[in-house]
Amino acid sequence: MDELDRAIIRLLQQDARIPFTRIAEALKQPDTTVHFRARRLRDNGVVTRFTALVSPEALGYHTAGLLRIEIGGHILPQISIERTVSFAEDIASDEQFLWVAVGREPMTIHALCMASDDEDFDARVEALRRSPDVTRVSVIRLEKVVKGWEISGWPER
Repeated sequence: MDELDRAIIRLLQQDARIPFTRIAEALKQPDTTVHFRARRLRDNGVVTRFTALVSPEALGYHTAGLLRIEIGGHILPQISIERTVSFAEDIASDEQFLWVAVGREPMTIHALCMASDDEDFDARVEALRRSPDVTRVSVIRLEKVVKGWEISGWPER
């Protein structure tokens, strides 16, 4: 991937509906080059999808927080490690968890959770804490998200 590919990606990130002819004009490249490059980026899995981004507020989400979820308490450590991944996948299927990742330290999940209000957020955290797999949930409340508030839907599988 070179600088032209990166420039095409930047323009597509700003507006996924921008015609390739306009990208070509903006980058002073032939439109056939832009078509070829964009198709190659898609075929190689660099660009995974073209999507609409939705404002969380439009969906009724006005509160957010970062969660650190520790998994454990199983007889064998390997069970806790495996359950960490499956627990992360379970919460990732909930649209109120915008971002979910398994940390480098064993048995730890990091997540960005959105909620309609403080009460809804607290209820979600308490539901996590009641899970028999969860040993601890740490919360950092967010006052304002400056970048990354987008909800982009499910990646293609």
